[in-house]
Amino acid sequence: MFLRLIPLGVLCALTGFGTHPVSAIAAAESTALSAAESVLTLEEALARTLRTNPNLTVATEERSAAEAEHRRAGRLPNPELTVTLENVAGEGAYKDTDAAELTIALSQPVELGGKRHLRREAAELGRQLAANGEQLTRIDVLATTRQRYIAVQAAQEGLVLAKEQATLAGKSLAAAEERIKAGKAPQIDRLRLQGEASMSLLAVAQAERALETSSQALAACWGGSSADFIRVNGEFSQLPELPALTDIEVSLEQTPEATNRHLATELRSNELAQARARRIPDPSLTVGWRQFEESDENAWLFGVSFPLPLFNQGQDELVAANSRLNGAKARELNARTQAQSSLRSAWYALANAKAEAEVLGNQVVPAAVEGFAAADFGYRAGKFGLIELLDAQKALFEARQRQFAAQVACHLAAIELQRLQGIEAGAATR
Repeated sequence: MFLRLIPLGVLCALTGFGTHPVSAIAAAESTALSAAESVLTLEEALARTLRTNPNLTVATEERSAAEAEHRRAGRLPNPELTVTLENVAGEGAYKDTDAAELTIALSQPVELGGKRHLRREAAELGRQLAANGEQLTRIDVLATTRQRYIAVQAAQEGLVLAKEQATLAGKSLAAAEERIKAGKAPQIDRLRLQGEASMSLLAVAQAERALETSSQALAACWGGSSADFIRVNGEFSQLPELPALTDIEVSLEQTPEATNRHLATELRSNELAQARARRIPDPSLTVGWRQFEESDENAWLFGVSFPLPLFNQGQDELVAANSRLNGAKARELNARTQAQSSLRSAWYALANAKAEAEVLGNQVVPAAVEGFAAADFGYRAGKFGLIELLDAQKALFEARQRQFAAQVACHLAAIELQRLQGIEAGAATR
């Protein structure tokens, strides 16, 4: 059977018996509690990520900004206040302010063609895109956390496997030493097995560094500069379920990514409608009050003004908006096709990895274990030579490593499949 991770124990040395028994017991409980806290669960890793992940903070701020822009889009254009003083500082009758005319006017633009409605609709689409983008970011960062959690598990299992292999290599070397002392094996057996043992010890050192690196990468998911845990929980032997391909393809159009594509196309359509609406000139209504200094009389004034679209009638903007809409439709169609292809690839990757892991676990690895046990017994009994022993040992190591790699690939493929389906969390391994 595949070698599983052995949970780490806590060793407490109690000294001073009879002197401070209560303090000794409290110290032991504190040590045990500290060790328990250093074991990180997947749920805790995901919770930490949701609390302090920098990418999630950016997405949340973007959503808040889009909500503020949505509120702004519904407001009316600001009026314009104009204050003028005419007929001053001239000559004759217009000297100083004798004939001055003070005018105070207020102008209000009037939007035609549904511009305000279209602007609010665009802002609403932008708000939905930002909210949906925040959800996509949550899905991505949680998937990344789960992948890195799997990487730490893999590093832990890899370290255990490397130590098991080093132990087996050491036992084979010890068996060779006994046979050499008894004159039943040549000296060259020692050299070959010493090389195997040295390589296995090197693999242990490499596995330890891989564990440290993967732990730091996991801590970076919540902004940590270093890992504050010793190990993580979980077993690779419990493989994820393989859903039906037809079921996941049906749900493809309900994913947040599909919603994002549709919203982006709708936003381009709104931009085209706004370009059409902007071709309609917006008048400005003016109402004011004028004072005549010379006669000391007052009067109201009313006016309306229209921009004259002589040089720019918005036709180029209309063509540009229409081209962008056509591009968005093509992009949405292409993205839908690519998403379906990616989903199928992830499903096949999961199916292949799971099938390989099951065959290796149920057939290949048990056979390799029995083969190595027989070769080891035969070598000790003098029935087999060193070549047979090394071949059996190599076959066992390779079978375990292949099973280990297939299990890791299976869990990672399941996480990628869930990410493409828009599933936020749910451990691939427990």
